[in-house]
Amino acid sequence: MRLPARGRRAGGILRGHVKASIHPKDWELLAILQSEGKATYADLARRVNLSQTAVHERVKKLEARGLIRGYCAMVDPAALGLPVTAFVFVEQRPGPNGNALPERFAELPEVVACHSIAADETFLLKVRVADNGELERVISEIRALDGVGRTRCVVGLTTWFEARPVPPPAPPGGSDEPPQTVDG
Repeated sequence: MRLPARGRRAGGILRGHVKASIHPKDWELLAILQSEGKATYADLARRVNLSQTAVHERVKKLEARGLIRGYCAMVDPAALGLPVTAFVFVEQRPGPNGNALPERFAELPEVVACHSIAADETFLLKVRVADNGELERVISEIRALDGVGRTRCVVGLTTWFEARPVPPPAPPGGSDEPPQTVDG
């Protein structure tokens, strides 16, 4: 699996920075699509008070800019037989093989997220498995990867929320309105 270059996200958006301002109407569309990815252009148009054509063009531009990376169904892992959520902290050993670790983690289907972190460890992995025996097997596979040093695991008991929509950034000066731009 090919991952984005380090320090960059898919679509060319730098981590923590948007290349250009986002129009308030685009923020409205993003807010709706984050929670209702199956919304039709007609429904979006009605809700943001634009024509279907204008909404279609805006959504395509948001996709082209990499602000919308895709659409997916939110599934219930426990209902699919994966009730155990664990977070595995991985310390990378010094050496040339560490740079390949995210791609190696991506090859493990139980690893559903990988974050580079600022901590004693280098990576934080989110793992979904059926039971503790499966978790132990996955941790052993992670530890066996070349470049992995120490690991530490934390098992989640209850997930109160996850995959929340990304809110618009707070505008300068404390206003509740999204930042205004000149683009349409």
